[in-house]
Amino acid sequence: MAQILVVAMKADSSGAMTLLGGSGYDVVFAAGFEAAIRRLDRSSPDLLISEVRLGQFNGLHLVIRSQSTHPKMRSILLDRTHDSVIELDAERQGATYLAESVTAADLLGHVSRHLAESSPQRRWPRKQPVDGLVAHIARRPARVVDLSYGGVRLELPPAGSIPARFHMAIRGFEIVVRARPVWTRCTPLGSISCGAELSEANPKTLAMWRQLVDSIQGAA
Repeated sequence: MAQILVVAMKADSSGAMTLLGGSGYDVVFAAGFEAAIRRLDRSSPDLLISEVRLGQFNGLHLVIRSQSTHPKMRSILLDRTHDSVIELDAERQGATYLAESVTAADLLGHVSRHLAESSPQRRWPRKQPVDGLVAHIARRPARVVDLSYGGVRLELPPAGSIPARFHMAIRGFEIVVRARPVWTRCTPLGSISCGAELSEANPKTLAMWRQLVDSIQGAA
């Protein structure tokens, strides 16, 4: 399971902590700069999410200090008001800068992408259902070829097009998730093969999806 280190002055004031707490990730909290340094000295998170304002310190300082010891760790900086200077400095350090009214969907999208890109060795493993699994998208049945925490590969009958965004229900599981196709192609048999990534923002739904993936027997 991917580990995320969230840094803020107080846990109850951190929107990221509130959002990610029920999303299925292994979320660790550090209250301020010095606590974050101690945490980074004894663990290796996959992703750092830090508020910019950390008392006398700055979240950017945390990003810079961690680069030598955690070169593969990705970073996201959260700011309550936009600061073009900090945004530019964050870009130079390879960190993502999000300010003002960032939505839950945007933050979760950045989290998913950063975790997927952070290290090839830590990409989410795909599961290939042994007994078969059927999904329904746009009222059409689709065979689940394989699935992971971040997405799913489907095979559909050769009829109609695939929506740019769709809701996906899995037969036998009480779950409906939002997803969007990343690629599509026709198979030699005429069916449509589609790779889709989750675009779901609801933490409870994401946690249910992860439980579904964990319950599948077989690896792709």
